[in-house]
Amino acid sequence: MLDDPLDYELSLSGGWYCLSRGSKECKFSAPATTRGVAKLYTISCDDSLLYVGIAKQPMASRLSFGFKANGSGGYHGYKWKFLETNLKLSIWTGKINGVYAPLHVMETIEAEVAFACRHLSGQWPTHQHEIHFSPSEQWHRDAAVRIYNHAIACNR
Repeated sequence: MLDDPLDYELSLSGGWYCLSRGSKECKFSAPATTRGVAKLYTISCDDSLLYVGIAKQPMASRLSFGFKANGSGGYHGYKWKFLETNLKLSIWTGKINGVYAPLHVMETIEAEVAFACRHLSGQWPTHQHEIHFSPSEQWHRDAAVRIYNHAIACNR
């Protein structure tokens, strides 16, 4: 069901980010750039999951929205945007019968990732805003544990 993740590094400074892969600046690649494809993404540092999110727009647009938000309309953006550090970004998509998984499936896994973090680390993701819970099945939970383990392992 889950495709292999696209892994990036975000170097944060001054409330903005620089994107890289393998120590080279880069741009996002498909499917992270594909509008309409549900993407689950994790932000982690060291062995901690900071945030898990969901997007259907291209990731550059989603990150830009989260970094530029200033509270007008009630959204203040990412809680982690003012950290001065390097973070790991992993972007996940999934397919069901060869078709990209719909948003509600990825949202269910997103909630299970947050819960897996709470269950396995003892804490919720440290910079999480909100999460939308839906009924899940074992395969959602298995996918979530895979994503969580990847988020904390890719920083070691």
